[in-house]
Amino acid sequence: MPSLRVNDEEIDEAQIGRETAAMLALMTEQMPGEDPLALRSRAREWAEDNLIEAALLRQAALADPGTRIAERAALSEPDTQRRVQRLVEKITARAPAPQAREIADFYASHRDSFQSPEQLRVAHIVCNIDERHSAEAAHIAIEKARAALNAGQSFAAVADALSDCPGRGGELNLFSRGEMVPAFEEVVFQLRVDEVSSIFRTEFGFHIAKLLERRPARVLALEEVQERIAAQLLESSRQQVLYQYLDEQRARARIVRDPAPQP
Repeated sequence: MPSLRVNDEEIDEAQIGRETAAMLALMTEQMPGEDPLALRSRAREWAEDNLIEAALLRQAALADPGTRIAERAALSEPDTQRRVQRLVEKITARAPAPQAREIADFYASHRDSFQSPEQLRVAHIVCNIDERHSAEAAHIAIEKARAALNAGQSFAAVADALSDCPGRGGELNLFSRGEMVPAFEEVVFQLRVDEVSSIFRTEFGFHIAKLLERRPARVLALEEVQERIAAQLLESSRQQVLYQYLDEQRARARIVRDPAPQP
C-alpha cells in the first residue's frame, strides 16, 4: 500500500522508512538531548517532504512533450537523474550573480568568521622508524644529519641528501595547529624564525626542524575571500530559486498522505 501519492506517482512505506532512518540519524547527531519521539516525528515529516520534492523534480524532468510515456518508463535511473540534474541547472541558472556591494556587505557583517589562524612554514629532516628502519638505525641516521648541520651545511642541502622525505629542502606546506601530529607541533610552535630544533621523536621517527616563517593569526582581507563569498551567495540564491520553483510545483500538484503506521 502506498503511503504517499504525488500526482500519479506512488511512494511506499519502505521508501519513506529508509529516508526517515537516514534523516533521524542526522538529526540525532545534530540535536543531542532532543526528545526521541519528537525527533522521529520531525524526521518522518522532513523525509516525506524530501521525497515529495524529489518526485516533483523527477516528474517535471520527464515531462518533455517529445518523450512518449513508454520511453519514460524505459529510462534507466542514471538517465533519469541526468534529466533531473539538467532541469535543476536550468532552473537555478536564473539566479542572479551577487553584486560587489552584496559581497562587501556580507564581508562586513561576517568579518569575524574570516579568521586565519597562526600558520608556520617549516622545513624538517626525518629519519623514519618503520618495518625497514629500526629505532637504532633511525637515530644513527638523524645524528649524521645533525653532524652535517653542525659542520656548516645548509639545512636544505642536508634535508635533500639525508632525510627520508627529500625534496624542496625538506620544506612543508603552510600549516596551523591541529594539522600535524602533536609531538611535532609541540616542538615547532616553540621555535623562533630561523631557529633549528634539537633532535626530537614523533610516531614517525626522529626529526630536526627549522622554522622558516611564522604568520600570526589575522582577519583575512576582503580581496582574499571575495570569490568564496560570491560563490556562497550565488549558491544561496540558486537554492532560493529552486525552493520557489518547488513551492510552485507543490501548489499545482495532487499530494495525498495516508496516515503513518503506528509503531
